[in-house]
Amino acid sequence: MKRLLPLLLLLLCSPPLRAAEDFLMGSVVKSDKWKMDRTNDREIFEGDVSFRNPRYTLKADYALYSRPAQTWNMKGSVYMLRRLKDRSLVEVNCDKAVYLETLEEAMLDRGGLPVRMKYTGPDGRVLRGRADKAFAENKKGLMNFEGAFSLSTENLDMYSRKALYNNTEGTFLMFESTPLAAGNRQDYDFAINSEKIKFFKDSRDIKFYNRVTGWVKDLGAGSRTPAVNAKP
Repeated sequence: MKRLLPLLLLLLCSPPLRAAEDFLMGSVVKSDKWKMDRTNDREIFEGDVSFRNPRYTLKADYALYSRPAQTWNMKGSVYMLRRLKDRSLVEVNCDKAVYLETLEEAMLDRGGLPVRMKYTGPDGRVLRGRADKAFAENKKGLMNFEGAFSLSTENLDMYSRKALYNNTEGTFLMFESTPLAAGNRQDYDFAINSEKIKFFKDSRDIKFYNRVTGWVKDLGAGSRTPAVNAKP
């Protein structure tokens, strides 16, 4: 069960901790049922599975760890929370999650609801994301999103078919299906399409690339103007 923590670290696109003791200290692991399958060399946890310590929380209805493949399979109301050093929070909800220990890769899948992510910054601002699937590569600091991706701030909504989060840059690159951004900035509303959209997580800056179309409305003047090569 201790191996559940690398999964949480990976899904939140954060660098690995320097020592296992940092995140195992003060940990509490619970489940309604636990079974050791010695024939197949695997452990099965069922019913209200949870891992908690001062920095992490992980929950699921079911978790299976295969020792030969060094793989975790989790399903049913999977929830992950990480508390970062700057007092920001990252939360993830999904129906299924698979973590490959050796490769340090994770796959998240939707069920009746999409994969849902919430980032609360140290200043209290919230960033919400959704997708049908997510694939995280911890060694590269990347997280790929596929299928009905959306990203929202307090005044901006962005949509695309696919997206890539780069932890080093702190950016989301949205592409495919003519990405759209709509919202308001500095007393004007806008709705803009382009081939690619890049959103900067911390500064909230947004850039549009190639075939930029749409409109910008000055709230004071009450008129719309075409958006060409716009970068709100």
